Amino acid sequence: MRLSSLFLWCAFIALLQPIVGRAGWVEERDGKTIIHVTLFDVPDPSQTDTFNRGEAAGVRAFRQKFSQIFAERYAEKYKANPEKYGVHNWDDVEISLEKFSGIRVEGVEVDLLAIAGGMAPDVLYINFRKSDNYIRNNFLYPLDKPEDGYLTAMPQEDVAFRIHPKLWPVIKRKGPEGAQHVWAIPYGGALGKVLMFRKDLFDAHHIPHPTVDWTWDDMLAAAKALTDPEKGTYGLQLSRGKHESWHWITFLWSAGGDVMTYNEETDSWRCVFDTREAAVALDFYTRISSEKWTDANGKTRRGYSSKDASDAGTKWMRGEIGMRAEYIDEKIFSQINPEVTGMVPVPKGPTGKRGAELNSRMMGLFSGIKDPVVRDAAWEYLRFYDCREAVEIKTRIMVEGGLGRFVNPKYLRMFGYSEIERLAPKGWADVFEIAIATGQPEPCGRNSNLAYNLMTLPIQAADQLMREDKLPSDPEERLNVLHDILKVACAHANEQMIGLVSPRERFIRRVAASLTLFGIIAAFAVVFRKIIRTFTPPDLGEDGPRKSWGFKKYAWAYVLLVPSVASILLWNYVPLIRGSVMAFQDYRIIGKSTWIGVDNFGDLLFDNYWWKAIWNSLRYSFLVVSMTFLPPIILAILLQEVPRGKVLFRTIYYLPAVITGLVTILLWKQFYEPSERGALNAIILRVPALGFVLLGLALFALAWAFARRLLIHELRWPARGFKVAALLLFLSVASLALPILFPSHESILVSLAHLPTRLFDMTPEPYGWLNDTQTAMLACVIPMVWAGMGPGCLIYLAALKGIPDDYYEAADLDGANFIDKILFVVFPTLKALIIINFVGVFITSWYGATGNILAMTGGGANTEVVGLHIWYKAFTYLQFGPATAAAWMLGFMLIGFTVHQLKILSRVEFRAQGATK
Repeated sequence: MRLSSLFLWCAFIALLQPIVGRAGWVEERDGKTIIHVTLFDVPDPSQTDTFNRGEAAGVRAFRQKFSQIFAERYAEKYKANPEKYGVHNWDDVEISLEKFSGIRVEGVEVDLLAIAGGMAPDVLYINFRKSDNYIRNNFLYPLDKPEDGYLTAMPQEDVAFRIHPKLWPVIKRKGPEGAQHVWAIPYGGALGKVLMFRKDLFDAHHIPHPTVDWTWDDMLAAAKALTDPEKGTYGLQLSRGKHESWHWITFLWSAGGDVMTYNEETDSWRCVFDTREAAVALDFYTRISSEKWTDANGKTRRGYSSKDASDAGTKWMRGEIGMRAEYIDEKIFSQINPEVTGMVPVPKGPTGKRGAELNSRMMGLFSGIKDPVVRDAAWEYLRFYDCREAVEIKTRIMVEGGLGRFVNPKYLRMFGYSEIERLAPKGWADVFEIAIATGQPEPCGRNSNLAYNLMTLPIQAADQLMREDKLPSDPEERLNVLHDILKVACAHANEQMIGLVSPRERFIRRVAASLTLFGIIAAFAVVFRKIIRTFTPPDLGEDGPRKSWGFKKYAWAYVLLVPSVASILLWNYVPLIRGSVMAFQDYRIIGKSTWIGVDNFGDLLFDNYWWKAIWNSLRYSFLVVSMTFLPPIILAILLQEVPRGKVLFRTIYYLPAVITGLVTILLWKQFYEPSERGALNAIILRVPALGFVLLGLALFALAWAFARRLLIHELRWPARGFKVAALLLFLSVASLALPILFPSHESILVSLAHLPTRLFDMTPEPYGWLNDTQTAMLACVIPMVWAGMGPGCLIYLAALKGIPDDYYEAADLDGANFIDKILFVVFPTLKALIIINFVGVFITSWYGATGNILAMTGGGANTEVVGLHIWYKAFTYLQFGPATAAAWMLGFMLIGFTVHQLKILSRVEFRAQGATK
């Protein structure tokens, strides 16, 4: 499905129906009243691991006790007010807990999709970074209203048991109306970020284990000693993609910096990750991520960490990663083997400060619950889930299951299992206390769900500069460069997250947006008129009347068209028209949306990252068209001409199409491993510079031969196109030899002096295919070529069978060679098919890129295409107005191409083979 269609369909849902959130309901069955409550998740009783059995036992206990809870707290109140609570049998009440079922999309707020469709669960999952958006968008119901008797009726000792004191600033804050409320309640206790390490890997390298006094320098030294890419071992586990800054934020806090600050007097937030301390943190992170070094065999390496998230868990379990950051919670520290894995607080920064992360899982009530009976039952679930009684049940099952040593000793003592405490891993309780005491809350300010994404941008920019050896070697100069990068990124974050735009800048943007929209409307009118003229039957003048629609003659044809036309109007154009209103609003799924005029378009026109996404889409489209459109034609011709083994070769080329898209992506991500262990690097590292140059020259010669034949026939413009293609092919392939022939640290003259001997040298370092901005986009397209070559060529093979042999014989008589037959027999005959396929490939390269890029890089390494940019805005950042404006802009950009192709197709005639006109 096209991204814009999906987005506008969700908008259509939001606009057509009110958000009533009727996930839960009350029913009468066999004389009983059953209250149905839908939850974001319910422990699965079929999973037999000890932890899950404990969670399921707690929920089962709640089901069993609900009738008693209801009788004590609600029965009489409901009977006294039937108008509000309905007429039911309140003396016999049960609860049914339903698990929310809906589409699951990685990186997307699943609750948001349910809310947009009016089917949100009654109990929502909330984390710190999305809490502000959920509060400001009226998704959450306040838990401390006195008239409800929820949190206000809980005994203080129960509240203290449930909520850690450091979590109150996150759950209790001002709402959209300015009143302060409690919006969520934590479960699972507080989470603290710690440093896990593999004892076996440290022991194998004779490195002392990390301690509570560890510093950044100690971590860097250990990472250097542990890293051996040839063996596949790395010092530290990081990640790439949109949320890479999750790893950096700990260093930011330890350096003395911060992400956001809150001004209570003005009730405003501001991003502040552009300080000198932030530059120090970025410098250290960049070094441990991509610093250049040489191993014992003289090979050039980059960094002391692994960023491949696809098999991070497997690498950690195999003992190939030395250290990784991880959460531990207040209830259960971790279900790991303490004989193999150790745990210490995060290292101290250069000033001796330690900045761990404080977090917590939270639950809240959906504000769209209209039935107070369902809301009361949902609250009782929230209240019981992690109360003292439930925690005692979970602790007992953990102890009985042999995992009592992983429970916080505080709870072992509290519930009478003090003898188990001596079995707990030594020092882990202290590590947790340090993590919580030094922890900073995960970003939870205004639009903080964007924080990780926007903080990742300077990290990626610094990483690329380091990989290209463009960062100064002098520490102070390097800090200045990094500081400038952070200033630009922080200013962008303040605009995107906080909306800080000066009045003068806002006026300029509105004027520019108004002029642009006026131009677009005028252009659209002209284009629409051209479409009508293109498909209007011509006036035959004296030869006859204008061709009519022929409704009477083609009645059954029109009847057959009605369902498809109606479907397109209903599911495409109606949502498009109704959803377009959102482009002029600060749209809210729940609550009143504000009309803001052309501000969304103005912000879009002045958003550098939007234009960068457009440029990335152009790059992606060019690569897709050049690599997946022409090669199947060439392959089909070769398979047609091969004298023997035609079926075998066709089968070999078609087999990749049998593999599912997800398997293809995972397979190629393994091929792209950024070390010599990766399949692609294993090949590239064994090819000398001369091999790349010769391959480039061979491709150049092939394209040049086509150009020469076209010039002979005086087709100059196509010939020039092939000459340009020849040059691009040579430069693209021969550029792989540049790191060998012209190292970045040498002058041109020195490199030229060593040129003859270096022609037989190999590539000095493995390629970081998905990390490097120079190769990431190409790496995203190659799997498509591999998987799509076979199916694509089958279409052309079938068409080639339809070319009469007489054409080839006539060409032979005229003295045509193989290239001439391709240019003047095959291409003209297949022209209509080629045009149709070209239109499909081009449009798909724009609208179908989102899923591929999301799975391969997540938009990292300068690969965020426009479709993915819109997707993130809408379904991750909840910015529906800007996302709709962006979708419209994309549509206007492509409409010119569409009209041109429609004009060409309107002149194409389709006839059966051998038919005459």
